[in-house]
Amino acid sequence: MKKLFLLGLLFLTPLSFASADLKVAVIDLGKAFDQYYKTKDASQKLEEKKASYQKEIQDIVNQFQQMQNDAKKLYDESNDQTLSSQARTDKATALKQKNQDLLNMQNKIREMETERSNEIKDELVRRHKEIVDEITKVINDYSAPQGFDLVIDKSSASAASGVPIIIYNSNKLTDITADIIKQLNANAPAAGAAPSGAAPAAAPAAH
Repeated sequence: MKKLFLLGLLFLTPLSFASADLKVAVIDLGKAFDQYYKTKDASQKLEEKKASYQKEIQDIVNQFQQMQNDAKKLYDESNDQTLSSQARTDKATALKQKNQDLLNMQNKIREMETERSNEIKDELVRRHKEIVDEITKVINDYSAPQGFDLVIDKSSASAASGVPIIIYNSNKLTDITADIIKQLNANAPAAGAAPSGAAPAAAPAAH
């Protein structure tokens, strides 16, 4: 997962763009999002959870496959003319129950796949919101003392067309991306250390 689609974050107050005193800054929110240590940590945690779910489902699939082998054996025995009529009848009865068990197991696998997939999607959305809220707060806390009237996300794109919302911005505008990334990662754990009580953040998605 590389980058989650980010809604353009505009820190809005009623402003007149004709005002000569308007102080505007820009930020590459996509870059800040990707380089936030909590984003990377959350992505790793989601991947681990997905792997755990896949193993859980695969274990049940393995049981299902073993049940299929048992059902085939019962089918062969129910048609084995070397067995007595009663024995074949018993095998046929057992086969009927085994087929019902297979159907139940198949439904269980499908339901589990759906549930686990929804759990991952829900957690992705929740963590995404958490990290966007955190970044928003850091930008607001940084921007107000700096006297910025407006901060624009230059990485935003239109949801309808995919065209960048900010087509051009002058290099005269202050770019606060590096400063925000520095603040976001100020409390990042040392390399190789486990995060200490860090709140889960949103995981990036593929481009």
